[in-house]
Amino acid sequence: MNVPPSMFVQATTLADALQAQLRLPNARFIAGGTTTIPDQNLGRFQPEGYISLRRIPCLKRIEETADGLFIGAGCTMAELLTNPLLESQPMIRLAARTTGTRQMRSRSTVGGNLFTTRTDRTLPPCLLALEAVAHLVSNSGESRRDLGETMSAHRKRGREPEILVGVTVSRVRGFQDLMRIAPRNGGGSAIACVALCIDPRHKSVRLGLGGAGTRAMRALQAEQFAEKAIDWAGNSLDAATAVAFGEIAADHANPPVDAMGSAAYRRHAIKVMARRILEEAFG
Repeated sequence: MNVPPSMFVQATTLADALQAQLRLPNARFIAGGTTTIPDQNLGRFQPEGYISLRRIPCLKRIEETADGLFIGAGCTMAELLTNPLLESQPMIRLAARTTGTRQMRSRSTVGGNLFTTRTDRTLPPCLLALEAVAHLVSNSGESRRDLGETMSAHRKRGREPEILVGVTVSRVRGFQDLMRIAPRNGGGSAIACVALCIDPRHKSVRLGLGGAGTRAMRALQAEQFAEKAIDWAGNSLDAATAVAFGEIAADHANPPVDAMGSAAYRRHAIKVMARRILEEAFG
C-alpha cells in the first residue's frame, strides 16, 4: 500500500489520533488492516488518508478489573489465544481461533472485528452474548456504553469521532459456546454463527447472532422466550422449547445475500444452530 506521507499519520497516543482526525476528517482509523485494505482494493471506498492506531500502547492491554476482564481494541486474535487471562473466556478464544489463517490472526484486531463492514466475523456475536461494555474516547472525554448500542451508532453521520479503547467482559458462571457454519472447516469466513451464554444463577439467556443482519445482533425475543420457558429449578429443557427458540431467533433475523449464501439459507442455519446450542447447554 503506497500512501503519500501527508495522508498517513502514525499515532502513538489517543490524543494524537484524535487530533489527526480533526486535520483529516475523512481519514480512516486503521490497525491491522485485514478488512480495510482488501475493501479499498475492491473499490468499496477510497479514504482520504489513514490514521494508524497500531503503536498506541493502551490499546494493547488485557487485564482483570473490578468489572471483569478488559480487552484492548488493539489486541490481535493471536494475542487472545495466548494470553493466560483469556483462559476464563473459552468462547472468545474459540472465536479468535476461527478467525482466518495464522497470518490473519497475527494482524486482525478486536476493534477491527467489531467495526468491520463484513458480517462473517465470529467475535462480535460472542461479545454481544457476553454483554460486553465498550470503552470509548473522543475529544469530549471518555465514555462507556453497551457494545450493541455502540456498534449500531458507529456509522451514523454527524457523530463526533470516537476511538474504541477496548471492551470489558463480565465473568459468566455458566454455559457459553459458539456454533458456526462456514464454506470449509477450520478458520475462515462464517456464513452464519450463534453465540450463547446462560447464567443459571440469574436465570438469563443471551444469544448473539452473526450473518443475521448487516452487523452482529442480539436475538432479544428468543432470549426472553427461553428465560420464561426453561425449567430453571430442574435445570432442564424440553424439545419443543429448543425448537421454538431456534424458530424465534431465525424469524427476527434479516440476513444479507452474498456469494456465500442466500438469506433463506442463513435463516435456516440460524434456526438449526440456535436449537442445537440450547440443547447442548442442557445436556
